[in-house]
Amino acid sequence: MEGVISLLNQPIIALDVGDKRIGVAVSDPTLTLATPRSAIPRHRAESRILKLCQEENASLIVVGMPFLASGLIGTQAEKTQQFIDNLTDITDVKVATVDERLSTVEARKRLQESPGRTNRIKKNKGLLDSASAAVLLQTYLDQIRNK
Repeated sequence: MEGVISLLNQPIIALDVGDKRIGVAVSDPTLTLATPRSAIPRHRAESRILKLCQEENASLIVVGMPFLASGLIGTQAEKTQQFIDNLTDITDVKVATVDERLSTVEARKRLQESPGRTNRIKKNKGLLDSASAAVLLQTYLDQIRNK
């Protein structure tokens, strides 16, 4: 719990890295609630994420790692790891990975249960990406709070 206490008052940023977009979510300073933000285009995303880290005074970046159903590392996980390597070259903010399997399924379910969201998912795919990042982050926050 000591490590968690040191993170208080500094939000955590979560990323759901895709080939076209990166879903983004940010926690509140008390590390209780994850809120989706606008997804960002994959092209030159590192500089935008760096700026967001500075604006939010983020203590940590949590990146969803897209393992295969078997738990093995596939092509997408390799691309995500390369993105993480590039990100750690330009920021001192620590980066942690979490298993993102089924996060998109859960995010889609939550969005579909929200009134008026179903049509927006089809029109704005970034909405689903950032909702997935929020699911990843909320799961992470719940885990560290229960340690």
